[in-house]
This record gives sequence, structure tokens and C-alpha cells, in this order.
Amino acid sequence: MLKHQTLLIGLFILLVSCSGGEGESEVPDPVIENPEAATLVFPYENEVCLEGNILSESESEVTFEWNSSAHTDSYTVHIENLMAGQTQTLNTNGVSITAKLQRNTPYSWQVESKAEGVSETALSPIWKFYNAGEGTETYAPFPAEAVNPKTGANINTSSNLLTLSWNGNDPDDDLMEFDVYFDTVTPPSHLENTVTESSLNVSISPGNGTVYYWKIVSRDTENNTSHSEIFQFKVN
Repeated sequence: MLKHQTLLIGLFILLVSCSGGEGESEVPDPVIENPEAATLVFPYENEVCLEGNILSESESEVTFEWNSSAHTDSYTVHIENLMAGQTQTLNTNGVSITAKLQRNTPYSWQVESKAEGVSETALSPIWKFYNAGEGTETYAPFPAEAVNPKTGANINTSSNLLTLSWNGNDPDDDLMEFDVYFDTVTPPSHLENTVTESSLNVSISPGNGTVYYWKIVSRDTENNTSHSEIFQFKVN
């Protein structure tokens, strides 16, 4: 009888031990979320930035601000001088950073959100602004941006006409007209003056792989002008 009881106790201990082992499970690795895009705060979009620390007649410091974004450990701020086409890149763990800028100069800026452990990043919208200059009462328009075709585009068409379209803005809200340059060589030659709309039909030769170049000169009511970059596209 004692031997029988001992056997039963041993089987019970074995069953409990086995069931306990089967119930254990590995703890899964934590899921790392991709970062979300930040919301820009300052400098304001399409406006003149009058704030900042003036360093000289030609240079000032401006503090960029944005709202924090979810699942984000750090930020990279991309600030482009739209006249020179030069971009400075600044990194921070906070939601503001100060940069040295040229005065009386148009800029664009964008914030890139990053998270440790993931390669995906998130980009905010791009805002443009004018960094104020000493004694400046009116400002030139922002350089126009290509809408159609985007620069570098490959277009398959059988039509002999193509509509160029672009976006133009002015910090003084007095944008008046555009001059259009269009050619198969760069820099492109002048095509049309005093275009009041943000689009123009141009003639192309489809089917031969020709590369076309175009740019826009924006003009306001004070006769201030700005030149876009030279855009290009290929027609197949």
C-alpha cells in the first residue's frame, strides 16, 4: 500500500512539473512603432519672419519650433536657402532649434521625425518664409515650384501639346505675373512674358526621347522678381 501511494505521489509531482513547463511562453520582443510626422509651428508659412537675434547686417539667428510627434526619439531639421539652393541640416532631441540665416532671404524648412530601432522616418510638410532684412518694406516672391511635370519626370504621350503648371507665392500677397522659359537646352530661352495664370501650354515633340528644360520668373506689383530652379522632363 505504501509503495502504491509513493508511486501515485511521484506521478502527481511529475505531472505538475510537466504542466508547469508547458505553460511557460517566451516574452515577445516589444513592437517599435514608426515615427509620425511633426506639426510645424514657427517660422510661419508664406510669411516674413520678423523675429530672431540680429548678428549683422546680413545674418541673424532664428529659432525653429514644431510640435512633438508620436513614436519619435529625435528630429532632423532641413533648412534650404531658396536663393542659393543650399541646405543646412540640424539634429536635435527637442522640439526647437536655432539656426543662422541670411537676412532678406527666402527659406523653406521641413522636420524629419526619427525613432531608434526603425529605418522608417516621417516628414512634415514643407513651409516657406522670408527672413526679414533691415529696412526692407517689400519682398520678392518665393521661387515658383513645379507642379506638372515634376522635375525628372518621364512622359509618355502622343500629343504635341503639354501644359506646364506651377505654384507661386508672395509674402506681401501681391504676386502679379510670371515669365516662362522653355527649351531643349539649358539654360532655357525665354518663351512667354506676363503670364497671369499659373499654367501655360507649350509645344513638344513626342516619341523621340527629347529632354525639355523650363523655369519660371515670378514678379510682384513692386517689380520684385524671383527665379525658380531649372526644371527638366523627358518626352518619350
